[in-house]
Amino acid sequence: MKRIMILASCLVFASVSAYVVDQIVFEGLDRVEEGALYDCLSIEPRKDFNDDDIDATLKALFRKGFFSDVKLLHREKKLVIQCVEKPMVDRVAFEGNETASEDLLKNIVGNRIGEGRLFSLHLIKDILADLQIMYRALGFYSAIVVPKLIRHPGNKVDVVFEIKEGSKTTVKKIVFVGNKSFSDDELKDIMSTKEEKIWRFWDYESHVFREDKVEVDMEAISSFYKNRGYPFFMITSSYAEMDFDKKSHRCTFTMDEGDLYHISNVSLLSEVSTVKVEEFEHFLTLEKESVYNEHLINANRDEIRRKIALKDNPFIDVVVKIDFDQKKKLASIRYIVVERPKVFIERIDIVGNTRTLDRVIRREFSVHEGDALNVYKVQKTIEKLRAMGYFDEVEISEEEGSVTDKKVLVVSVKEKDSTAQVRLGLNISDADGFGGFVGFVEHNLMGTGRVLSADISWMQRYYGGKIDIFDPRFMDQNFGAGMSLGGNSYDRKNIDQSMVKNIYISPYVRYVLTESLYHTFRYTLSRSNRVHKYKDKNRKNYNITKLMEEEYGKYTSGEISSTLMYDKTDNSYEPRNGYELSMTNSYAGIIGNVCYFKNELNAKFYKAITERVTFIIDANIGHLKEIKGTRSVHRFSLGGDGFSMRGFDSGGIGPRDQEDNSIGGTKYWTLSLMAKAPLSTKEIGINGVLFIDFGSAWGTKHAKNDVHDSSAIRSSAGVAIEWSKSPLGVPLSFVFGFALKKQPFDKKQTFTLTGIM
Repeated sequence: MKRIMILASCLVFASVSAYVVDQIVFEGLDRVEEGALYDCLSIEPRKDFNDDDIDATLKALFRKGFFSDVKLLHREKKLVIQCVEKPMVDRVAFEGNETASEDLLKNIVGNRIGEGRLFSLHLIKDILADLQIMYRALGFYSAIVVPKLIRHPGNKVDVVFEIKEGSKTTVKKIVFVGNKSFSDDELKDIMSTKEEKIWRFWDYESHVFREDKVEVDMEAISSFYKNRGYPFFMITSSYAEMDFDKKSHRCTFTMDEGDLYHISNVSLLSEVSTVKVEEFEHFLTLEKESVYNEHLINANRDEIRRKIALKDNPFIDVVVKIDFDQKKKLASIRYIVVERPKVFIERIDIVGNTRTLDRVIRREFSVHEGDALNVYKVQKTIEKLRAMGYFDEVEISEEEGSVTDKKVLVVSVKEKDSTAQVRLGLNISDADGFGGFVGFVEHNLMGTGRVLSADISWMQRYYGGKIDIFDPRFMDQNFGAGMSLGGNSYDRKNIDQSMVKNIYISPYVRYVLTESLYHTFRYTLSRSNRVHKYKDKNRKNYNITKLMEEEYGKYTSGEISSTLMYDKTDNSYEPRNGYELSMTNSYAGIIGNVCYFKNELNAKFYKAITERVTFIIDANIGHLKEIKGTRSVHRFSLGGDGFSMRGFDSGGIGPRDQEDNSIGGTKYWTLSLMAKAPLSTKEIGINGVLFIDFGSAWGTKHAKNDVHDSSAIRSSAGVAIEWSKSPLGVPLSFVFGFALKKQPFDKKQTFTLTGIM
């Protein structure tokens, strides 16, 4: 356009033998001052000028950015510069946006156009491209954005973006080409992108197509193969084809698996004289002839790196060298201890956090300003920041400091859109009946790292609610502190014909002793009232025994408890190898009219037998020392919860009075042997369990003639179906248990259904 105008201007002067004018006049100026344009002129009155001067003047005027059009005309020995000023933006608005918030759209537009700024067509084109990218990131691939200009007097315009979001495009089909070792279902299971299915109605976002999710899935598939023996696995191509209706995609991944490799040799070498190989060789955990596993190889490197770092060797690193024998399909792993340059941390900068406070991030650092630049501690910092759950991305990069031996660490984070969760669902169990719950959790309250949760639950024989606030780094120290408040009402008619109402307050402290050992210290002050279920209904045909009379009334309990938890499992969510140990010691009696000592021990062992089957041993033991005012709710009884002594009813095992009411025992033990295997993909989360349970609950202060009590071993066996990701919003457990050995006064229950919030 500029070239055309320059050519036109030249033609205006073509009839003149010499380019000379007596005066230069501007036309069309409104907001722009004439004096602000003189520096653009390469032409002066009564002086010769040529085409180059015209060209230079036009370019300089356009560079000012004030005008949408400029023309140079020769009129009666005058040079007339006709200017068309760009309109000024009076308002920017959005119409039709439902999913994308106005704040998000304004953030995309930024300060490129806005009130008081000059309108520019090329900026509008850039903004439209950015809005399309934003909508594609949200899953709206058919979104249409049309800019509309509304002109006002005074050369002002409103810029209105008319938006038709349409519907999110989903994934209709995922296709794999070239996978031989693993099935389509196994690969789909590890992907965050899911196919559109009717039964995924409760998780719509999982089957919305997004390019960034597909890229993450490609990395997940690659890691899956490389951790199962295929170091040369490659995804050779991937593409997403949109259907004609523009409502769904078909994603195709073509891959080359490569060959299966095993580990032939594992060795540790040192290029640093102060690090002796003999001191660290026993930390080599990879086994010869095992399947190549990139995750385990790197984990072993990190463990050796950590052990060396703990020996005050901050400038030491461990690198991995792998030699592949492509004929024999073997991999030789060499860990090499190398010396890093002696570099110190001059400064640590944090970027990308708009909500999370700097101090919340800094308190997770394993390295600090002035420390030696330790590779292990930097990696540990990344892991700790990712474990917080506040960020989608965490990266740490190095920049040059003020001198050669100093570095600036730049911690870049990308915060999640939200760290809050709202939970709605149903509760169901044989013990409490059918009901629902509403829950809310904010994991990063106002960017402080505090966790605020609240929930309300109601069922046929139970209702209650609680609120909890927890600061994992109380006053920025290495321990957490929190407080719970709540109350509930529990109808125990299936157990002992009573109704219990309870309110409580419970402050607690939690801290980490080692990487695997945790300690929780809690005090719970509760006020309870227990009445007979039919006391207020003038029911005559019930009999309250002397033992049960002691159970009723109001009572206050102040319990202080200490729990030690030792976790050495490979996965806290769904462990397959390792063990968990816990011990809880409680004392009630500091405040109130209830006094006792209580101790419980728990141990769980996990062992992966095959790729799918996990063998589990769960053992528990407990003892209660009654001192004053204890009730059955403080004692032990087994059965009915779907986890302990399956095949028995709630309170089905334990001492009972002559009217068949459960009064609980002072001692118990259980032992469960289980084989667990998935019955579906991980996404659906259905597992099958074969079990056999052993246990007993016994012990009472009452005379033998008044109670039924026995320490004899009970046993049961059966199957369970656990649905951890049910559409009800809570894990469901369907248990079919059969009592193999019982006492005459025990209560059996073949089927148990539980759904615990």
